[in-house]
Amino acid sequence: MVTRSDVAERAGTSTAVVSYVINDGPRPVAAETRERVLQAIADLGYRPNRVAQALRGQRSRVIGLIVPDISNPFYSELARIIENHADLLGYTLVLGNSEQNAQRELRYVRTFLDRQVDGLILISGSSSDELMALFSEIPVPFILLDRRINYAPNAFLLATDGVTGAAMATNHLIALGHTSIAAMCGPSKMPSERAKGYIQAMEKAGLQPVLHHSADFDRQSTYELACEVLRAPGRPDAIFATFDLAGISILRAAADSGVSVPGEMAVIAYDDVQESQFTIPRLSTVAQPTSELGRSAAEHLVGLIESKLERTFGMKLIAPQLIVRESCGGLIQRHPSR
Repeated sequence: MVTRSDVAERAGTSTAVVSYVINDGPRPVAAETRERVLQAIADLGYRPNRVAQALRGQRSRVIGLIVPDISNPFYSELARIIENHADLLGYTLVLGNSEQNAQRELRYVRTFLDRQVDGLILISGSSSDELMALFSEIPVPFILLDRRINYAPNAFLLATDGVTGAAMATNHLIALGHTSIAAMCGPSKMPSERAKGYIQAMEKAGLQPVLHHSADFDRQSTYELACEVLRAPGRPDAIFATFDLAGISILRAAADSGVSVPGEMAVIAYDDVQESQFTIPRLSTVAQPTSELGRSAAEHLVGLIESKLERTFGMKLIAPQLIVRESCGGLIQRHPSR
């Protein structure tokens, strides 16, 4: 059966533009593009779903969420919270796992639109000019969550202030007297607000930033990198990991390499996933307000869908919280950012 995606591919455009042509709106389409779409429809023998079109004015009460890696406990917990709040608001959540792949993200966006979702929440896992261009064509309310990747002027972003949070973690290590502080980050191709905050804090203190990039955002590659760093000459006396999975991998690598934490090296990370409370020693971290992020994302999107909120652009950054546990050698303390 010929689908709207087939027509879009044949015409060299998006499914949203095909919808605008078929439905004669809600947005205008250039004459040349319209002709390509109509020709593709004729060539392929596409027949629009008239039942779906008749129901166009009604809501499906379904929203789509695209995450970069559902195996990461931070994203699985965030998805659970969003789903629970969406359910309370009378909406069903459908989930797409992009695996940090730009083309897969695009396919999920288009598939969800074809399935008549009322709105989209996107946590982008890869940089894509094509995805940014698609934002101007998405016919339903959507928001970006957690990451600034693919942020565009016509999008609304809800996230934690990663620069501030990373600086808080780094400054805590500096306050403990550490001067040789390395950062373990995700792949170098991925821009990182947290790496930026680490660099700013180090340079402000007159210290030399040292960044190490893992092959992926997973346990195995960060463990292998941590082993290399810990067993090489000039081992740092403290490490800031830009995500908790890396921090947990560092603790494992330290144990396997005979490095005492926090006796010989301090470790602090970012996210505050549940696993960080059960490591030995327990992992110091910068907590993302996951409950607030998930609730705010669901409420904001539903507010847009139901026309209770006006569509706005820009960023809303939520303050993170420093949680000091044993991996830094300190007692458990909580220090909200100001």
